[in-house]
Amino acid sequence: SNSDGELTFGGYDSSVTTSSVNYVPLTTTSPASYYWGIDQSIAYGGSTILSQTAGIVDTGTTLILIASDAFSQYQSATGGTMDENTGLLTITSEQYANLQTLTFNIGGESYDLTPNAQIWPRSLNSAIGGTSGNIYLVVSDIGTNSGSGLDFINGYTFLERYYSVFDTTNSQVGFATTGYTDATTN
Repeated sequence: SNSDGELTFGGYDSSVTTSSVNYVPLTTTSPASYYWGIDQSIAYGGSTILSQTAGIVDTGTTLILIASDAFSQYQSATGGTMDENTGLLTITSEQYANLQTLTFNIGGESYDLTPNAQIWPRSLNSAIGGTSGNIYLVVSDIGTNSGSGLDFINGYTFLERYYSVFDTTNSQVGFATTGYTDATTN
């Protein structure tokens, strides 16, 4: 099947989803409310690292950025070390084998990022100044602690795993699973 994305205006393409679209209202918390802002919490391996808070869904951000206090917990739990060349956490093959699921709870629904979904595509390591064969994590530090009103950015590395619907008319965002949600291709 075709792995390229698509953009549909005025509706969505249900032929590429593997679940119903679950919608969540846009957040009223500023400054996330100025963008496609939603409320969510995040858990790593079943332990909450970011309590229910406001942030944004952004196709123009590559990584998944989370509040500094949550990032510190994620780094500690994964054992990742900061790579100075890329600015990303790097983990060993052994740590990758022990990587747990990162779960985004949005509107009462769980959206899981498998271990494979948490890593930068290894074939593209050189594109970010990385070392061939290294394993880099796509979760990074947003730079401020939680409670700022913009505590996360679910960027491209989240959105490529879920079909997303930006519904302006009803002020909501929806997500559905696809054939790529649990892909192991990177």
